[in-house]
Amino acid sequence: MASQGASSGGSPIQIPSRLPLLLTPEAVLLPGSTMRASVDSPRNMQLVRSRLLKGTSLKSTIIGVIPDTHDPASDLDPLPPLHRIGTAALAVQVVGSNWPKPHYTLLITGLCRFQILQLVKEKPYPVADVEQLDRLEQFTNKSKAEEELGELSEQFYKYSVQLVEMLDMSVPAVAKLRRLLDNLPREALPDILTSIIRTSNQEKLQILDAVGLEERFKMTIPLLVRQIEGLKLLQKTRKPKQDDDKRNARITYGVAIDICQACQEKSYVKRGILIVVAIRPIRRIAHLAEDEEEDEDHDDVIVLEKKIRASSMPEQALKVCIKEVKRLKKMPQSMPEYALTRNYLELMVELPWSKSTRDRLDIRAARILLDNDHYAMEKLKKRVLEYLAVRQLKNNLKGPILCFVGPPGVGKTSVGRSVAKTLGREFHRIALGGVCDQSDIRGHREEQILQIGFIGRM
Repeated sequence: MASQGASSGGSPIQIPSRLPLLLTPEAVLLPGSTMRASVDSPRNMQLVRSRLLKGTSLKSTIIGVIPDTHDPASDLDPLPPLHRIGTAALAVQVVGSNWPKPHYTLLITGLCRFQILQLVKEKPYPVADVEQLDRLEQFTNKSKAEEELGELSEQFYKYSVQLVEMLDMSVPAVAKLRRLLDNLPREALPDILTSIIRTSNQEKLQILDAVGLEERFKMTIPLLVRQIEGLKLLQKTRKPKQDDDKRNARITYGVAIDICQACQEKSYVKRGILIVVAIRPIRRIAHLAEDEEEDEDHDDVIVLEKKIRASSMPEQALKVCIKEVKRLKKMPQSMPEYALTRNYLELMVELPWSKSTRDRLDIRAARILLDNDHYAMEKLKKRVLEYLAVRQLKNNLKGPILCFVGPPGVGKTSVGRSVAKTLGREFHRIALGGVCDQSDIRGHREEQILQIGFIGRM
């Protein structure tokens, strides 16, 4: 990224002059923020497979994110007009899944703005010559922007501090945000604050298109004022509660800081230092219900946890399920593993842990029932009656598996149904035709479930 002859002290960091383009129609990535992008369209899938998964250098993880542009559903369709301003981004994580259809989920962190100069190619994925618009450098003089923008910078900083101080400072994320306001250069604050507060994609698009720093400050200040007024109104209309923890959770509104795992507040790119702040909204914001029970009922994960604790499952299974619930609470819903983990927990809840039937071990009645249901097959009937006789003598026997072998249509399933009817048990038929791997029956490992999409037949 940086040229070999660049000095280490404050020299600008350059992105590649030619970037592959990721088209995101429903999200806007701003420099300094992090988001998850779902990729399932043909050209975007080719970009991930050919560039991100096969690349071995840092340069191969840098892509151009183009907002407000749809990727056509077919490779044969031409590209629509591209938005001229995009964000150069670093692909931090790639997660793939085949369920319910092949797709990838990208964790990307915005670096800087760029302008498309010329579209070089459209297939297999779009590539364009770009011009970098923002300077990426090590900001050693924090007063440079203050001198150039004067009162505008101070006004923006004042509103930013006012917004953060209206939140609960005891929350670690809010306290970290307050420290970042003092440590980050003023040039980076408009993009970061816009990605935190509640804004529409159209408003974020306008901030992205604001190449000039002064224009960016002027457009972001009304958004901060609107958020501050909304918080004031929310605090006035909300009824106070005695539970301090619930009150703190409500006042902490829509803000959380998640420092990018790969960057850890600072992303070192060769000899320059780029401060990257990844900010995402918290998933669980203020609920306006009047009591705690109503709040919890709206949270599906909490309802699922209640069902698990009330399911009367064995202690070992309960520990595993509670552990998975804790992971589920911390997991973003966009991750493929979220849906699979939730399906697994719902399956565990639906299993009849506390339901059982009492066996009827009447050999005479069993003989009559088998004779009425099946003609001949004396050897098979004798083996079934032997099994029932042993069960009469030893009630705690963990029953053997009765294996009936024969071509289709000779009565294997009907005999099993008769045995279940004799014992007073429910009969369930699980078809395993065509299964050649025992993992399909017994269950797959967790890392394989993400690729295959189901747990197992049993």
